[in-house]
Amino acid sequence: MRELRDIVRGWTDLRDREAAVVLATVVSTSGSTYRRPGARLLLSMERWIAGGISGGCLERDVLSKAWWRTREGPVLVTYDSTSADDEESSAFGLGCNGRVDVVLERLSPSGEMHPLEFVARCLESRRPGMMVTVFRGVPGAETGCRLLLEGEEVQSDVAVGPVRDRLAEEAKGVLREGRTRTARLQTDAGLLEVLLEVVRPPRSLVVFGTGQDAVALVKLGSTLGFHVTAVSNTSGGLPPGRFEDADRKLTASPSTLAEKLILERDAAVVIMTHNMGHDGGYLHFALEAGCGYVGVLGPRARTDRLLSELSRRGFEPTDAQRAALYSPVGLSIGAEQPEEIALAIVAEIQAAFSGAEARSLRSLPGTIHPRAS
Repeated sequence: MRELRDIVRGWTDLRDREAAVVLATVVSTSGSTYRRPGARLLLSMERWIAGGISGGCLERDVLSKAWWRTREGPVLVTYDSTSADDEESSAFGLGCNGRVDVVLERLSPSGEMHPLEFVARCLESRRPGMMVTVFRGVPGAETGCRLLLEGEEVQSDVAVGPVRDRLAEEAKGVLREGRTRTARLQTDAGLLEVLLEVVRPPRSLVVFGTGQDAVALVKLGSTLGFHVTAVSNTSGGLPPGRFEDADRKLTASPSTLAEKLILERDAAVVIMTHNMGHDGGYLHFALEAGCGYVGVLGPRARTDRLLSELSRRGFEPTDAQRAALYSPVGLSIGAEQPEEIALAIVAEIQAAFSGAEARSLRSLPGTIHPRAS
């Protein structure tokens, strides 16, 4: 999440200075690779700006060769280290035993189909979008061509016809699935290979509380790229200077919260006010909103008392709402200090939304990430 925001911020600065940039995008991988499709690297004529496409082994080659490689337009570059005797593997320091396809393209400060303008709009509107990038093309849909999907609006520099219609159909399907992937599409014009990328705004992290643990959680969430809202339950509001990392700051009691805050279904909510009276109201609000993660600080017995009080008032959580409730909040990592507690909570949020098992990688059989077929 943070990387995409940094890339947009870096591009905005270069755009305002009317400077050209090169964007490198990982469009396909196979075998063991450090980054997956959708990873990006932004560079100016002088230097690296933001992002990354590997653990450091490919960046040097991109930085030194991107400008002359893109002098005639977008180009696909393949880095392959699947052979133990591969000279390219040795030259770039590749040790992952994988293959990475990267599209390099020189971008002007603005344009109708500008990929970073599209990403910026998605982040600003906080609405997901779909970007299809052709990396092995056919006539009328060459390498670097794109199709952009915002709501029901489709924009594309792919020629009008069956290929464009097929891309739009694929894009809508992948946006519904919500998971970026590559695809090989057989068309009348030939075999087309594309990256179908879901561009998501940063996930919302809403923190109820003003204590040291809340400060640490807001700070870590911001560092990782969450869109962080800090909510104070006291009439005095948030303590000055302690929540500067929050994107939004609110003061709201449970009775006034609905007037000030709308919770997205994929939001993460953490309740840590240390106030039983207020925590019950915030818990009711978060569960009823259908948030994907609702964490409550404190022992399980405390949350049970909150739920019992809500039941007495007529609110019974559904099975789905109970499944989204994490109490005690956080992973068991021996956390005691506020920063350690924040780490345990954020790690649990990451695991919950990715569907991953929160276990040491050394205990898992097979590969770290699922391999593309």
